[in-house]
Amino acid sequence: MKPGLPSILAACVVALALPCSHPAVADAAPDSAVRYVALGDSRATGSPQDLLSIRDGCFRTSDAYPQIVADTLSAASYVSRACAAAKTENITTTPQFTVTGPQPTQIGALQPDTTLVTVSIGGNDIAWSSLVEPCYTPAPGFDAKCRSDATTARRMNDALTVLGPKVSATLAAIAAKSPSATVLLVGHGGIFGDRGCWPYVPTSDADAAFVVQFFVRMNDVLADAARANGARFVDVAAAAVGHDACAGPDRRWFEGLIPRSFTMPLHPTHEGHGAMASLVVAALP
Repeated sequence: MKPGLPSILAACVVALALPCSHPAVADAAPDSAVRYVALGDSRATGSPQDLLSIRDGCFRTSDAYPQIVADTLSAASYVSRACAAAKTENITTTPQFTVTGPQPTQIGALQPDTTLVTVSIGGNDIAWSSLVEPCYTPAPGFDAKCRSDATTARRMNDALTVLGPKVSATLAAIAAKSPSATVLLVGHGGIFGDRGCWPYVPTSDADAAFVVQFFVRMNDVLADAARANGARFVDVAAAAVGHDACAGPDRRWFEGLIPRSFTMPLHPTHEGHGAMASLVVAALP
């Protein structure tokens, strides 16, 4: 039985319509907007060069490296929840108390459509500055020999043992909240170089080199946590060689125990934040 004219026309209409539907799908432009959330501690809050921009007890300033990253990428949206003195639990489960009141858990800023997350965390969890205090000397020319002290070595080892699981759990929680986001874990180090410079880095040269190796081990722990959770690790320490707290004012990315700028002790300078922002942008896929 031959098909009738209506059936033939209907088949032709379907056949003509099908090719038109595929290009429409193929031509749909992907959403390339950057929706960026910065999490972490005081390394991500600013130098603070702009004292008037400090707000809500977290000491976030306009020259923080996440702000520079957001500006560089022309982010469609940007929010920083980084807060001075934050620990891993302040990102995930525990509100942080500051001089102006409690801050909510930082992870609440993440959304399913967040595309970029930077994380600077871990130093306060292990109180790293207290771990290196035995290396400080009361006057130039002294050698504390912390590199040979069994108690200092044990405390450092114990701290790094507990750090990995904490950071790994934090990164896992971030991935669960924003599964499509690129997550960058920003490493520690850079403050100490291969020499001391009293009183800014009040250690012997040998102890300064020992502290550098502590941060190498710390960054290994962080990098392992990043790999295990699909995040990228940003190595600040390697790029910061020659830019430590003993470097000249035109090269210094970090301040030492006694700062020579508005920067908080043992934190990135204004120039350091710019350098860290460049490293973050360079690490993006």
